[in-house]
Order: sequence, then structure tokens, then C-alpha cells
Amino acid sequence: MKIAVIVGSLRAASYNKTLARVIVAKLPQGTEVEYVDLVDVPFMNEDLEAAVPEVVATAAEQVAHADGVLIVSPEYNRGIPAVTKNIIDWLSRPSTGNPLAGKPVAIAGISSGPIKTLVMQSQLRPVLAHTGAHVMTGPVLALTLGADNMAADGVLSTATEAVVDRFAAAMTQHIALYQEMA
Repeated sequence: MKIAVIVGSLRAASYNKTLARVIVAKLPQGTEVEYVDLVDVPFMNEDLEAAVPEVVATAAEQVAHADGVLIVSPEYNRGIPAVTKNIIDWLSRPSTGNPLAGKPVAIAGISSGPIKTLVMQSQLRPVLAHTGAHVMTGPVLALTLGADNMAADGVLSTATEAVVDRFAAAMTQHIALYQEMA
């Protein structure tokens, strides 16, 4: 199984990058993982589509060749961060081959706020569905940073470890289901 991982945070010490690594570590042995680099992705602009920027073409290729996608993103101001929405906008365009269409996708996130990433996830699901992606509906993985969930270094509480295990197993099943259907 091959997974493309999109982390919707550009911060070097991102909690969401840490959470992505924690989830990836729980995937079945032999799973191939490629992280999609968003650092230099320009804002989606139809003027750029005649010659899709190389970084965008690379991201589209990574997603196209993956069996599934894991999006791990923070929530900014009760919404989808611009970097997360931007890559989805690019990956939904004919100029990139709309590699999200038909692709199984799982969403997770962590933040320091009490609402976790629940609002972002509720907004992101219909956006992804509109692209034709097959979005996993549950279990939801939305954490608050802290010793009772996940510490900044990725150490999970016992209860959260079980939640992340269930999420990784469900994601694996979700992707396998669509592999069988293909």
C-alpha cells in the first residue's frame, strides 16, 4: 500500500507533522509513504495552469500514484488553513489530472484549542467529496495538544494511543476497500 501524506502546516515543529508521523508509524509494515511538500506551492491561479508549477506537478503525481491520501491539518480561526485548501484546489483541477477523484482519503488533526480540529474537518469533508475523493467518515481523529492526548514530541496518552490505533486500522481498511474495487 502506498500513501501520500499532506500536512496542512508549514511550521518546522508542527504538531500536525508529528501526528502524521505517529499515524504513519502505526500503518502496516511495508506501507510506502510519501510526504507532499507544500512549502513552495503557489496559490491556485488559473493563469498558472498553462504551465503547472513543478512543485504542484510533483504533488499531483504523488497523489495519483498513491493508493490513498492522509491529510493531517490544524484548524485556523475555525476553518481550513490556506495551505491545506490550496493544495486541494490544485489537485482538483484538470491541469493536474484531478488525482483526488476516486482516491480514498482520511483526515486527522491536532491543535492547542478546545475544539481541536473538528470544525476544519467538518468543512474539509464536503470540499474533498466535491473533488470526487472517497472520504473516510470515521473514526474521527481530532486531538488537543497535551499530556492527556499527544505531547508536542508525539508521545501519546494510553487512551489516545488506542484512538490512533483504531484510526490507522480504519484508514488501512478504507484504502484497501477502494483498492479491491479498482
